[in-house]
Amino acid sequence: MLLNYLRVAFRVLVRQRLYAALNVAGLALGIATAAMMALFVWHETHFDGFYRDAGRIFRIVQAQHVPAQAPIRRIETPKPLGPALAQDLPGKVETSVRVVRHAIVLRDGGTPVEDTIYLADAPFFRLFDFPFLAGDPATALAQPGTVVLTESRARRYFGTSDALGRTLELTSGVRLVVTGVVRDLPSNTIFAREFPATLWTNLATRFQDGWDAEFADKDTRWRDEFLQTFVMLTPGADAGALPSRFPALLAAHREGRQSVVPGLVETLELQPLTVMHTDPMAGLGIAPGTLAAFIAIACLVLGIAVVNFVNLSTARSSLRAREVAIRKTLGGGRGQLMVQFLLESMLLALVAGLLGLVLVELAMPRFLALLDVRLDARFLGGAGLLGAVLPPTLLVGLLGGLYPAVVLSRPRPTDLLRGAQAAGGGRLRAALVMLQFTAAIVLVIATIVMGQQTRYASTQGLGYRAEGAVVLRGLGRPAGRAGLQGLHDAVLRIPGVSAVGATANVPNDRSEWTNNYRLPEAPEDTRDLLFRTEPVDVDYLQALGVPLLAGRLFDPARPGDVTSHAAIQAGTAGTTIPVVLSLTAAARLGLGTPERAVGRTVVYGGGLPLTVVGVVADVQFGTARETLEGTVYLALRDELSSMLVRLAPNADGATLAAIDDTWRRLFPDLPLKREFLDEHVRQVYADEALQGQLLALFSGLAILIACLGLFGLAAFTAERRTKEIGLRKVLGATVADIVRLLVWQFSKPVLVANLIAWPLAWMVMGRWLGGFAYRIQMDPLVFALASLAALLIAWATVAGHAARVASAKPVTALRYE
Repeated sequence: MLLNYLRVAFRVLVRQRLYAALNVAGLALGIATAAMMALFVWHETHFDGFYRDAGRIFRIVQAQHVPAQAPIRRIETPKPLGPALAQDLPGKVETSVRVVRHAIVLRDGGTPVEDTIYLADAPFFRLFDFPFLAGDPATALAQPGTVVLTESRARRYFGTSDALGRTLELTSGVRLVVTGVVRDLPSNTIFAREFPATLWTNLATRFQDGWDAEFADKDTRWRDEFLQTFVMLTPGADAGALPSRFPALLAAHREGRQSVVPGLVETLELQPLTVMHTDPMAGLGIAPGTLAAFIAIACLVLGIAVVNFVNLSTARSSLRAREVAIRKTLGGGRGQLMVQFLLESMLLALVAGLLGLVLVELAMPRFLALLDVRLDARFLGGAGLLGAVLPPTLLVGLLGGLYPAVVLSRPRPTDLLRGAQAAGGGRLRAALVMLQFTAAIVLVIATIVMGQQTRYASTQGLGYRAEGAVVLRGLGRPAGRAGLQGLHDAVLRIPGVSAVGATANVPNDRSEWTNNYRLPEAPEDTRDLLFRTEPVDVDYLQALGVPLLAGRLFDPARPGDVTSHAAIQAGTAGTTIPVVLSLTAAARLGLGTPERAVGRTVVYGGGLPLTVVGVVADVQFGTARETLEGTVYLALRDELSSMLVRLAPNADGATLAAIDDTWRRLFPDLPLKREFLDEHVRQVYADEALQGQLLALFSGLAILIACLGLFGLAAFTAERRTKEIGLRKVLGATVADIVRLLVWQFSKPVLVANLIAWPLAWMVMGRWLGGFAYRIQMDPLVFALASLAALLIAWATVAGHAARVASAKPVTALRYE
């Protein structure tokens, strides 16, 4: 019996090839889209759960609570915190591990290359038990001067993964002995994504690159927060109760440290290891809202495909009324008919599911490349993927066959043979088409608005000229700072270079150096104002192209303009230090207009006087999601690490080549790192740009799937109204009249879809734009264009088929059936 059912189902699908192809294509696209999204979301929500004691590992997070402000959470902690936790909380904290990354320079084939090494306490591999290919995890980081590598790094530097006992030599002369080789890290760990690690060494390792003394000085300094602290709790320790012990610990070790911000309360929190990736801080990780957006898009596209499938299934089944009547006349039971319809629908859905899996296999690498994400092979296929796709696919087939199975098998054979309508469903189909186009129009509007906002955020209101500027990085090392002035002078002499300046951080570097400032006449107990502090050289603001509003910029002819970090920290400069304020900083200090602010005195920190020599326009150092900060510019000669080169309009490739040659000549042991400033700024909005690209892709898919269904419904409608079309032509109707009749039938649900989609899109994109401090105003023209595009696409889909049917001879139509 089952074989007979399958034979009949196969014959029906072959006879209705167009219907079957449209249904399979639409559902396969929807299944493939949802499967790819599901694989990505599953991967992103299963980070770092594979360690033996993952449930007991936490990261210490610092939270600063200021009255009337949202808490500020940071992953950076002071160096003494880790040992203090293990010492002061016995029986609660089994061990602590501090981790900080550092850039090293070594030679690879004679060329200096920069790599990142992570300094960690010896028990690092006790917490993060990556599989070792060689070496002992318990002792691999026990001594300074050792290094553990991943197998790919071992092959890169030594040509083989058998690197145990070999030496990695830095350009500073330091030699690191390989004491372990670990398997390349899986894709679902923060040490492969947020903190990509391929080299580890003991926390006490010294590099002789100018960083060692500063790093050692921080052993007992609780105010310098720069590394991450992980703890492993003892078995049975209550992670929820432990934070109540932290205030006493901080009070004991930070005795005498007074907050400069009245009302500020600093606390510590425990962040579980397994949620770090989806609880992003410092711009690292993936926000739950982003994952929710992926799920929503997947559901929308799959929903449109399912609606298509159900719509076409119910429509085509209504043309089989006479077949059902004959089967029932010849003794077929209602149950048999229901099984037949359900089996046909499930068979079609199964074919679509298998095709969807093929599409996933073909499209997943391109999808991941677009996301710039790596997924291990175990996430990309096998029985897990088949098990995730097969049950929903069969459920869709059941939904598609349930309505015709129940409704078509109900009427008596005599009613069906007399031409009674066994399955109407016209209103249901119109409603489903409306839902499809509502979702598609919302996606189109969201794509356009997101693209407009991304372009606006990356080009408007920056406060400087991003185009035509080149950034040279890596000058923070002793050799770089020692040769900074020589590089400045040499690059400035290159034809095609108009200005050169140095800074600690270029815009969008995510620098977080902030300090407290106030007016000298303000009472001591008043709240200081927290401003961004930007160390620059005397030429930087001019090279960056920041407009001067009043006063002057730093002047190379005035030696007193330049100071040092040590002089500021000690407060012994002897005279007031010249500073340049941003417009927002001057306004928040209450200095009035830029002209009135020039010459005023501002107090820094504990009482160091600063003299305002100029006021410049505000610079957007962060993104358009953040409000503009007040900024204080200081000419600090010992805090510079990057150089900005302003190119003249006549600059060409020879100019860039000359800059590169100059760097290599002056710094043979430092790798060249050059980038364009405007590309760096655009990279900050990479997430928004990616979301826009994905929305555009899936908007196109949604419209394509909806049009496949619309074409199938148009074919069904034309076939059902064949005699009507023939009679209309006999009575004088033209081809244009019939096309207009059929097009209008499908225009009504699309028009209603527009009315529903507009407020939905306005609400959704309004909430998304609300995350930006500086944003565009949504243009009603965008909504109108999206709606017009949807209507034109619907017309084009229906009109071609309608014209072909309307052009047929009336006699052919009248002979139909």
